[in-house]
Amino acid sequence: MRTLSGVAVLAVLAATVTGCGLDFGRHEETRTYDGPAGIDRLKVRSGDGKVEIVASDASGIKVHEKLRWSNKNNKPQAQHVTEGRTLSLSSKCARQVIGMNACSISYRVEVPRSMAVDVENSDGSITVSGLAGAVRLKSGTGGITATDLRATSLALDVRDGPLRVSGRATTADLRTGTGSITATGLTTDRLSARSNDGRIRLSGRATLTELRTGTGRIDADSLTADRVVARTNDGTITLSLVTPPTTVQATTNTGDVNLRLPSGPAYAIDAGTHTGSKKIAPAIHQDSTAERHLKARTNDGDITITPS
Repeated sequence: MRTLSGVAVLAVLAATVTGCGLDFGRHEETRTYDGPAGIDRLKVRSGDGKVEIVASDASGIKVHEKLRWSNKNNKPQAQHVTEGRTLSLSSKCARQVIGMNACSISYRVEVPRSMAVDVENSDGSITVSGLAGAVRLKSGTGGITATDLRATSLALDVRDGPLRVSGRATTADLRTGTGSITATGLTTDRLSARSNDGRIRLSGRATLTELRTGTGRIDADSLTADRVVARTNDGTITLSLVTPPTTVQATTNTGDVNLRLPSGPAYAIDAGTHTGSKKIAPAIHQDSTAERHLKARTNDGDITITPS
């Protein structure tokens, strides 16, 4: 195990207040350093601050850190440790004292595109772009934005905040506690998107698609998928499919179900609502013996199945 050192540029801002042995104000320090050679995995563990990971065509890692603190007794501590082929970045704040105790470290890290990235941030946003390896991102309070991906696997988890993703991933597991999930132009073999309380919006290609939310709408626009499961307790489901699916299950407790499908093949349709109307357009070919199955259910809402 070895610890890295880097070049630091200190910028202590004005407007400090001293008295009774305490020093309050706004302090900032920026650091930039190169990671060691031979690294193929990056881990970041941050308590408070933004984390940004950017893919580059360079062969090495470059780390930019910005430290912020409010008094001399609470300067954040940064660690940079290599174990085997993994570079680990972590931070924590020093002990708190009375008065202002703002303390954080923000990271901007440039990595080779194929590098595996694993980030956990307790309080702050995570942004990544251009990554092509395995990607795992977890945020406590703060959103996650992952764009232009070519990932082998993708696992994104936000406790409180929105999640946005675009690009390609062999598998994609997207989760939020409270917050929306937006997957725009996503291409994946297997997608799981789940939110306890938030809207799910999807477009692109996902061969096997599972969409679940406790409270919120589910909207899939211009989606190419073979099998789709969409479930919400409270919200409308709208699925617009570009190619004929093999299986669709769309279920909501309170809300409408709208399915828009290619009109060429026959579908075995099982649709039911307790309170609401049911409308299947004549252009949709129904055949109870068909190999393509559609199931639509709502307790309180309308069901509409029309050509896409």
